[in-house]
Amino acid sequence: MNNLTLEQALTSDNRTGSEVLLGLENIFDALVEFKNTNPQTFEFFCANSGESTLTDAIGALAQALEVLEEG
Repeated sequence: MNNLTLEQALTSDNRTGSEVLLGLENIFDALVEFKNTNPQTFEFFCANSGESTLTDAIGALAQALEVLEEG
């Protein structure tokens, strides 16, 4: 696991927290929209995608957004 702090990672990537937050929000919104407009396809992918599912991706993005919003 990487031992960088969030600030170090942002600096290394030459990004601000606001820029990263916006990018993650866009990905999160797109996944939720996909789930809402394609519920059966979404469920198919979740049931047939192995260990990680699109639902896991939504949860991971939600956690990342919380970290950025708290920081």
